[in-house]
Amino acid sequence: MMSRSYFPIAAVQVLVLMQLDTQSGHNQTDKGRSVMWIALVVLFGAIVLGAAGQVCLKLGLTKLGAQSAFVVVTAMFRNWYVLAGFVAYGLSSLLYLLALSRLDLSYAYPFVAISYVLVAILAWLILNEAVPPLRVLALAIICIGVVILALSYRGPHRVSTEAASAVTVPRSVDQG
Repeated sequence: MMSRSYFPIAAVQVLVLMQLDTQSGHNQTDKGRSVMWIALVVLFGAIVLGAAGQVCLKLGLTKLGAQSAFVVVTAMFRNWYVLAGFVAYGLSSLLYLLALSRLDLSYAYPFVAISYVLVAILAWLILNEAVPPLRVLALAIICIGVVILALSYRGPHRVSTEAASAVTVPRSVDQG
């Protein structure tokens, strides 16, 4: 099992690498690829932390059992699994924002679908949940979609300022 300090240290190391890479003297193509790979590692770290947070939340709420909503809400903030789940989600969000600062949203966001697959695997391994064949097929289709998406990367695609200003948004009747 990994130590508790592993994730924050790894996150700081990745931040330093991203900063050094953007300041290095590599040519533009190598620099772009390097930043993309580091951003993808950060994105996958965010996905793993998000999935771990889901499992921690489920473990914590399972330990509370079926009680009234008020009892569950007050007790869950004293449950270490629930607190660990919230911390994992917080760190996941920070890493996701960092990755998003380097990747196009239309490229990065669909990778979050991997969390569905990872949560199902963790639920099967840790929570002993059943994963029927039809669900396995659905998870495999998700994986295929993410691989196709990953193959589509051709670098950041930004709309130029001139092109963005040429686009007009129709006003609704309410706005006058």
